[in-house]
Amino acid sequence: MSVETPDRARAHSARSNMLLPGLLAWVSTVGAPAFERGVGTGARVFACAALVAMVAGPFLTGPRPWVARAVGIHATVVLCLATWLSLGANIGVQHLEPVRAAIGAVAWVLFAFGWGATRAPGTPEDDPRAIPGAPLPARSHLPLLATPIFAIGLLGAALTSFAAWRVARPSHALLSHAAAVVSAIALVTSAAKIAVDRQDYKPLTPATLRLGAAVRPLSVLAIALIVRFAWMLVE
Repeated sequence: MSVETPDRARAHSARSNMLLPGLLAWVSTVGAPAFERGVGTGARVFACAALVAMVAGPFLTGPRPWVARAVGIHATVVLCLATWLSLGANIGVQHLEPVRAAIGAVAWVLFAFGWGATRAPGTPEDDPRAIPGAPLPARSHLPLLATPIFAIGLLGAALTSFAAWRVARPSHALLSHAAAVVSAIALVTSAAKIAVDRQDYKPLTPATLRLGAAVRPLSVLAIALIVRFAWMLVE
């Protein structure tokens, strides 16, 4: 009986982190709609090819990891996109199952993390090629109230995401969730920038003031046009 070495165990664990979320994502978002009744042969061929590429990719990892990534990531994603395009109206909002869609979204995120390269155990200072020296001091400290400002932005992002779940109509719910995700990202990014950059504040010039005065009405106009265009799509 062969004894499994630590390197082989780590390799099996890495392959499992790539395969298991990928298989779950394929089943919930690609395989299930592709093998429903009335679906054409082309969509099923693309779905099967995506499954083959997804399974083959982790086993190609070795001296040429770029080949494994090309097959396991790029070819898989391209074939999944080809499957969805071939399905056409069969993957419309009216056919969307919320539970299966949520499981598929989480599985795709875990699939991406599984393919991410993890750093080896230990610290960079343990490397024999590291140059010894005194620890580098921090360049600066966070300004006052940086943490509360970021916490307020994070709370606003959470409330925005929660508000999207209050939309009951399926035709508008998808747009609401997309807008909530964009708004949450913008809130967190803006809060972090405001919290960190306050110590480098500089007085505004007249040109900057004029540009800032025009930003608000232009933003309102852009939002109104986007909302009107989205309303035309869901009517």
